[in-house]
Amino acid sequence: MPRSLQPSASRTLMVLRAVVAAVAAAIVTFTQARTGDFSLAVFQSFALATAVILVIELVLRRGDVARLLLAVAYVGGAALAFMLPGPAAERFHLALLIWAASAGIVELAGGLVARRAGSVDARDTITVGVLTCVLAIASLLVSPGYALDYFVAEANSWFTLTGTIIGVGLFGGWAAVIAVYLGIGAFSPAARTPVATKEPA
Repeated sequence: MPRSLQPSASRTLMVLRAVVAAVAAAIVTFTQARTGDFSLAVFQSFALATAVILVIELVLRRGDVARLLLAVAYVGGAALAFMLPGPAAERFHLALLIWAASAGIVELAGGLVARRAGSVDARDTITVGVLTCVLAIASLLVSPGYALDYFVAEANSWFTLTGTIIGVGLFGGWAAVIAVYLGIGAFSPAARTPVATKEPA
């Protein structure tokens, strides 16, 4: 059986995940040149940093299979982005899709199991899992070969909206939502477990 964490340790890990997601979202938001190489670098850095946090949590919990599988999904996502053949844009889209689907399903399933066990962290885990599954579905609808030329009169220039820009934008938006959600959850009052008392004889 996995060991339950103290509320302070659980909040610290949530804050760390929120910070990593917030940094990824900020980088995506404030970078204009969203190329395939840029997308891969941001995604890989995010996945590896989050995997480190999950490994720390795994060590603290001792035997949490769901956290082990989730860490594997994050490391696998970063590895896929590096090992897959093809242009950087296509590798990013495929790695993002596979990672989001696997991580989302694992985190959602782990949250459902934790809820049955009465874990106070189950709701947050389920929500993050659902949001990650939504990211996978959205990524499935985006083609890496998509390109739309458009003209901006104020800049007097033509620009191109590519599938990579949309894909990394979806990832950045997801990361921003996760950062806010986990940040709020970390600083919310911890749920209290009722303490059983003996009836007077």
